[in-house]
Amino acid sequence: MQKLKLPYPPSVNRYWRHVGSRVLVSKQGREYRTAVGMYLHRKNVKPLDGDLVVDITLEPPDRRKRDVDNVLKAMLDSLQAGGAFHDDSQIVRLSIEKHAPFPKEGRVYVYLQTLPESIDISEARTCLRCNFVFAAKGPANRICPDCTFINNTLPNAMPIVRGEKRHNGEPLR
Repeated sequence: MQKLKLPYPPSVNRYWRHVGSRVLVSKQGREYRTAVGMYLHRKNVKPLDGDLVVDITLEPPDRRKRDVDNVLKAMLDSLQAGGAFHDDSQIVRLSIEKHAPFPKEGRVYVYLQTLPESIDISEARTCLRCNFVFAAKGPANRICPDCTFINNTLPNAMPIVRGEKRHNGEPLR
């Protein structure tokens, strides 16, 4: 698995420019592509082969409304141009989440991993705790067996009771 921490990408609206009848990558898009390429080179990232699972966590630079799909094209194209994978058609599962803003510059966490041949794409899930791909028993199973074992062995684990308000672990009356 490759864990990458990238700068926040420009939106699709700022990534492309129309020049006459041609559509080109804008100056801001080229700068972002260069920054991602240099980061991948510094991290010595080699291109992944086979089917890929990509998990993305966005932390925008401010609290403005932003569509999560507007950053995908610039980011995936930059990862491909930088050599993280050969072609974005390799991606068979893609998930994206938007979290609280990271002030001023924003950032993006990308987890790239090859889908193991032993796991069918319909049962492949990414563990919410360790971010590794595993074969899920059902669509709601989002914690891998290893992390489930660790969770079950934690001492003094308090069960979650839905709908009951608590203060310092004690039920409120």
